[in-house]
Amino acid sequence: MYDLPRITLGRTGLEVTRLGVGGAYCDNADTYRAALDCGVNYVDTARIYRDGKDEAVIGEAIAGRRDDLVIATKSDSRDAAGARRDLETSLHDLGTDHVDIWQIHYLNTAAEREQVLSPGGALSAALKARDEGLVRFIGVTGHVWPEIQAAVASGVFDTVLCWYNCAYKDAETTIFPEADIYGTGVVIMNASRNDKLFGEGEGAPNEVDFYRYVLSHPTVGLTLVGLRDMDRFRRIAEGLAQRSTLSEEEKRELEAYGAERRAAGVLEMG
Repeated sequence: MYDLPRITLGRTGLEVTRLGVGGAYCDNADTYRAALDCGVNYVDTARIYRDGKDEAVIGEAIAGRRDDLVIATKSDSRDAAGARRDLETSLHDLGTDHVDIWQIHYLNTAAEREQVLSPGGALSAALKARDEGLVRFIGVTGHVWPEIQAAVASGVFDTVLCWYNCAYKDAETTIFPEADIYGTGVVIMNASRNDKLFGEGEGAPNEVDFYRYVLSHPTVGLTLVGLRDMDRFRRIAEGLAQRSTLSEEEKRELEAYGAERRAAGVLEMG
């Protein structure tokens, strides 16, 4: 187990490790357990990951250690009834009586945001679930920076999960300022652009530096790493336990590298 740095996640008051486990890429409980054994206390999944199977595997992995963890999951339903069904299924599959952070998933358009925030929308289900003790905090996730900025600017979300890295810095001028205003806890995905930023050979940046980069921003709480490669996850955990941020010069060097990779067209998602 590594002594990972911790931080209070925005206005939630939750103490979280600055490295979290991202769901969707692992099909067995043993690998999730191995990631948690690195000292991580934050696990993020979603109702739709791996066609609904991810939560059940995580539920198996967290059995006996649930109280030591911060569990976040998501619903992509836009109406209250569908969101409630998703939550009840998530609680069953995760084997828990509550989730710490329940997120409105993939809220990438103004029309969807309006539906979610309107009477009868998914937010009303989240607020009711919070009143019932089934949900502690409510979050939002998405990939379109201006739309997620608008969601955070509503002030109703306790956390936001968005993507940010040394090549794509748009969150710095859209989402982060709103998060600072509302005390919204910021969780980062895509710090390595789904591994596309990783280089090979002499002169390639250390893989952990991409995660140090995002953690160097004062608005960021933690970064997620999906379990595509458990050995890599362990190396990143070990590296962040040793040092979790970069110097200004190191940041500039990584940004220059990211700009080169982006200009080369190797970072687009296929």
